[in-house]
Amino acid sequence: MAPGLKYGLIAATGMGGWMLGEYAFGLHTTRISLAHYTSWGTEVILIIALWRLLNHHTNAVGRYWLPVWEGLMHGIVASVVAAMGFYVIFSLYVNFLHPDFPDLYLDWSVAHMRALGTPEVEIREAAHAFRWSMGPVGLPLTILGQYLLVGLIASPVLTLWLNWRRKEPVHRG
Repeated sequence: MAPGLKYGLIAATGMGGWMLGEYAFGLHTTRISLAHYTSWGTEVILIIALWRLLNHHTNAVGRYWLPVWEGLMHGIVASVVAAMGFYVIFSLYVNFLHPDFPDLYLDWSVAHMRALGTPEVEIREAAHAFRWSMGPVGLPLTILGQYLLVGLIASPVLTLWLNWRRKEPVHRG
């Protein structure tokens, strides 16, 4: 199995497990205000998977330097695979396991914006954008865009960091 596919699937599984853990601990039902912050765990899981993937390529036999463009391409592949896998898990979650989640999150978000004194026009625009992002067209675009952006930013940074911390090439044999 190609490393990008392997680590993308591992990331998607971890991200889905994180989301199900949030649900199990009540963060998507009774403690929705905490879910606003803990949902960043999926991005952290993707970054860890990208780090493992790029570390695998950097430590290949006889390799001293992984070009940034190559690390970026590996990261994009893994990010797209992770996003597609997480989209499937999230769609099943929203459609079958917890269909009230988007409404609960939107209610909390609107109440939070009103408490901060946000004008009603901005609240309506934000609610409309959120509804679109949870729809049949918006959800795959939102998830793919979100995790592809994480991969586009994290992959070159991780590639450079892993390259700079290496002292000498690996020679096995």
